[in-house]
Amino acid sequence: MERLDPLYIPLNDFNLVEASAGTGKTYTLTALYLRLVAEAAIPVNRILVVTYTNAATKELRDRIRERLAQVRLTFLRGHAPEDDELATRLLDLLPDRDIAIRRLTNAAPRDRTRSRMPSSA
Repeated sequence: MERLDPLYIPLNDFNLVEASAGTGKTYTLTALYLRLVAEAAIPVNRILVVTYTNAATKELRDRIRERLAQVRLTFLRGHAPEDDELATRLLDLLPDRDIAIRRLTNAAPRDRTRSRMPSSA
């Protein structure tokens, strides 16, 4: 089976990520989401991510928020941690740091996002 590398998947088509537990789905979806926002300049209201459980939705939402903040900080600092392949790749691909910071900031969640993403009670 071919390993899916979210850092190099073309962003010009639909992507289906389907795998068993513990295989890196959350990492893959998070990386694709950040690439769509920062690299392809896709607004968040044009990105559809589907999960099948409330727990998976919460985990993915939290991970995306965390990574948006981390990668934004990377662009503010101008360098990525050695072990952060995604941030390193985005820094290499996006030479205009101000544009990248704006895209990542605009993608940051706001209260209105929460009302559209149900939480388990």
